[in-house]
Amino acid sequence: MSIDSARALAAKVLTDEVLEKQIQDTKTEAEFDDVVAKWGYSCSVAEFMAAFKEAQAKQPISDEELDHAAGGITLVGIDYPFVMTPIVP
Repeated sequence: MSIDSARALAAKVLTDEVLEKQIQDTKTEAEFDDVVAKWGYSCSVAEFMAAFKEAQAKQPISDEELDHAAGGITLVGIDYPFVMTPIVP
């Protein structure tokens, strides 16, 4: 049951910035347990981390992330080939 709770918590963290910040601010496992219990979930740190990685992998890639991954360059308004002419002294 706690793995189901971990998956639900991971999905919530991906959409709730307040919860994400509270979890990031935890320094010990006890603090993590307190925050998780306050939000109504019950799971260990290891279960949450595994579920969070799984949830992140299922997230679609944003257009900005895709642009960075593509590695291309877009020059708006340029519709002719770039030609470089060497300068010889």
